[in-house]
Amino acid sequence: MNSRWPPINTRAFTVILLVGLPVLAVGTAVVLGIGRARLKEAQGERLTQMAEYIAGSVDAYVFRKILDAAVLARVPTIREAAAQGNERPFDERAAMELDRRWTKDRAAVTERSALLESAASRFLADLARNDSVNREILVTDRHGRLVAASNVTSDYFQADEEWWMQAFDEGRGHVSVTDVRRDESAGVYAFEVAVPVPSPSGEVAGVMKIVMDSREMLANVGGIEFGTSAEAMLVRPNGSIVFRRRPHNEGDRFFAADLMREELESRVQRKSPPGPIRFDAGAEDGTKRLVVLAPTQLGRNYPALTWYVALSADHDDLLAPFRSLIWYLMAAFALTAIAVLAIALWLSLRLGAPGIDSAVDMHLVDHAYSRAEGAGPDDER
Repeated sequence: MNSRWPPINTRAFTVILLVGLPVLAVGTAVVLGIGRARLKEAQGERLTQMAEYIAGSVDAYVFRKILDAAVLARVPTIREAAAQGNERPFDERAAMELDRRWTKDRAAVTERSALLESAASRFLADLARNDSVNREILVTDRHGRLVAASNVTSDYFQADEEWWMQAFDEGRGHVSVTDVRRDESAGVYAFEVAVPVPSPSGEVAGVMKIVMDSREMLANVGGIEFGTSAEAMLVRPNGSIVFRRRPHNEGDRFFAADLMREELESRVQRKSPPGPIRFDAGAEDGTKRLVVLAPTQLGRNYPALTWYVALSADHDDLLAPFRSLIWYLMAAFALTAIAVLAIALWLSLRLGAPGIDSAVDMHLVDHAYSRAEGAGPDDER
């Protein structure tokens, strides 16, 4: 017996496939695009929150250290040392001569030995020994002459230093904070906090400077963990690096420094409110990274500390969770495509079956049946 495929309506089959499969493919592509964009946006928001948290921790640390310095400057021992220094007549020539000898032969200056043995110096030395953040503490009178120090300093006369002039502020007194830099006297990368030492009458009796190791402040920056490629830096508006976890040299710049400057200038031109900035940038290794800039608040009060937390992560790393979902989506696409194919085949078979005129067919059947019943031997012959 011959077997053959049932008739198929090829036109219906083709139309269903041409309509169903492209719509399914377009829908899948749209879902993939929307999912990828939303994941990137969500990851960007997460990076932004982390960058703002780091910036806030840097702000809190510096402001807390400034407050600690201001409180320390009011300790009676420090105020007495500054007041006693002011009791001596000021001779600028003598002060400069002592500064020259202090710098030239630091081990042989008698005045230095007496200064370091004072009650105020012993107090500061004990404080520095018990707090590794305070690498060096020194106090001057209102003329800039050293009156107490936690350790041997690089020079004696401080009135010609920028930090001293800012802190003394012509007798008005003002908190001064420097940028992170290498302090040769303390031998560390540190920032300096200088605060006025008040007299009992409320006038500025002198200035106290604390050289603070920056490593504790920057620990939150270097300790960021986000995926495998995220990196946080503390950068200046010109793109120079204040701190990063990996070793860097003085003068190294942020890889997206040019784009950063353009974004900051554009924000100023648009008069946009201060806040985080997000953009894409190409890294030095050729990868594409999402960059988030979160400004610290220190620059509002201390222009030298106009810093930004720059947090960046590789796009592939950010979208890694999405890639695992693609396989599930592709499997769903394949199963749906098979279902569409089966439905198209079924409909084509139904539409391809020959139509039956029931009236004609029943007449033929009845006639054939009647002839079969009335047939005899003669009829068969």
